[in-house]
Formats: sequence, C-alpha cells, structure tokens
Amino acid sequence: MGQERDSRSRGAAGRQSGQAAVEAAMIMPLAVFMTLGIIQLTLIQHAKLMTEYAAYQAARAGIVWNGNNERMHDAAIVALLPTLGRTDDIGNLAKTFAIHQIYDSAMRTLNFGGGVVPRTVNGSNLFGLIRVDTINPAYFTPIDTIWKLRSGYNWQELDFDGADSFPEVPSLENKIRKFFNLPEPDDSEIVYRKATRLTIRLRYFYEMKIPFANWIIFTAWYASNAKVALHGAIDRATIVPKANMMADGNITPLAALGKGIEHEKGYDSMYPAEMWVLWGLATGSIPLVSSLVGKRYFIPLTSTYTMRMQSNFHRKWVMHLNPDWGM
Repeated sequence: MGQERDSRSRGAAGRQSGQAAVEAAMIMPLAVFMTLGIIQLTLIQHAKLMTEYAAYQAARAGIVWNGNNERMHDAAIVALLPTLGRTDDIGNLAKTFAIHQIYDSAMRTLNFGGGVVPRTVNGSNLFGLIRVDTINPAYFTPIDTIWKLRSGYNWQELDFDGADSFPEVPSLENKIRKFFNLPEPDDSEIVYRKATRLTIRLRYFYEMKIPFANWIIFTAWYASNAKVALHGAIDRATIVPKANMMADGNITPLAALGKGIEHEKGYDSMYPAEMWVLWGLATGSIPLVSSLVGKRYFIPLTSTYTMRMQSNFHRKWVMHLNPDWGM
C-alpha cells in the first residue's frame, strides 16, 4: 500500500510539474513582451520629451538667426544626440555625433518627402533623420497691404520690432494706447504681427532597439495609423480575423494601408509613401539597404513650437510660398 501511495504521489507531482511547464510556456512570451515593451515604451517617452526640447531649441535658434533653417537644424541635432548615444564627455560626444551623421546620410538616400517636400530649402537639407519645417511665416501675401508697405513682392525681410508694434501684454497695451491717445490697430497691422511669430515643426525618426518589442510596437503603431485592427497571437498577428488564435499570421497587406500624419499647415509629418519606406526598413524588404544594415524599426516623433521673432525673418527661409509668386 505504501508503495502504491508513493507511486500515486509521484504521478500527481509529475502531472502538476507538467501542467506548470505548459502554463509557463504559454505565459512566458507575454511576460517577456511586457518586460521588454515597458523598457521600449519608456525609451520612446524619453525620446518624445527630447523631441519637444529639440523643437524649443530649434525655435530659439531660429528667432535670433533670421529664421535660418540650417541653424535650427543644427540646434535640433545637438538636443537629440543623447537619444542616439552617450554625450557625457568629448570622446563619447564625437562618437554619437558620428552615429548621427551615418544615420542622417543613409536616410537622405531613401524616398522620404513623399514627392511633396523639397530636398532642401536655401541649401539646408530637409531629408534625413531630423527635419525642421518652418510653418510660420509661410508666405507674406498680401504683403503689399501688410503694414502699408510698398513693393511688397520685392521685400526680403520682416521687421520684427517696427516702430508701431504693440506690447505683448494686453493690459499694458491698453494703458499706453489711452495715455498717448493712439488709434486702434487696423487689420493689416494685426496680420503683420502674426507674421513675425516663428512656428516650427520638428520631425525625428526615432529608432527602437529593444528586441521583439520593437517589431510588436512598430506593427501596432503602423496598424493604428492605417486604422486597421490586428488579430491573432501577439507574435503572429493578422489583419483578418481567424478562429484559431495560434494560426500563422500575415500582415503583409498592412504595408499599403499607412495613411501618414497630416497637418493643416506646413508639410505633413509623414506621407503614405514615407510609411512604405518605414515598413520596408522594418521588414527588410528594401533590398540594398536591408542587405547592409538588416531590419530597422523607426517611428516618427513630432513637436511644434512657436516664439516671437527677435531678428528680422529673411524671406529666403520661407518654406511654403504663394503659388502666385512663381517661385
């Protein structure tokens, strides 16, 4: 009897051990993904905060450098270098900057811009890892009526502190107006004041580097952008619902469904053609690039910032021109 009880105990223990192994095998992928996913999402949030800081630094450079896109681009690079590597001493800073140069040069060769964004503005590159889009001033039309100017089509600068400009504090403006008995501003003066505000949008292609999580987060972001639901297991997703959750997935059709990131003003942060490029990098379907660097997972991070100009905005840095100018 004792031997029979021992045999039953060993059998029950074996079954429990086997059940535990099966449960562990089922839950392990999800547990691993959650751990890696939390790390990757934390890094993305850090990069997002750095992108917002970079937009601030770019705008700050722009307001004192006449809206110079090249200076704004340089300021954004310096602000974003910590997301690419160490910058705690000169040696590491140089290595990280070299990494940026390699990535930026590689990105310039790809089909970013969607056939809409020009490659350069006044010699400053708009393709690559980081793009700074000047949204305002966009164009000065009707420049010949703003501020009662003459020969507006030939005017090359916006005077940021004209003699008749108004204080930024409304209450102070009202007191000054009453004291000096000044006339109320007309519509053209208000339009001019709005034109001397610099608004920029920064786009940064952030690379996700945490294994497994990078692909899952990328496909989830891409499907969200395409407004398509994913089905099936986390490691074998599909865009077509299936009865068997563990069946092999297929999300290849998702590549053509990316809608991009649109904006009312300025260039879109992403065009559908650019979405396909990101998909090709993530799936290794861009032959020459993938054979050299393998699969890479990028998502665009954007931030917009506005500041009042502290130098005259030069017309040569306008990115969105009036078609009537023929420029």
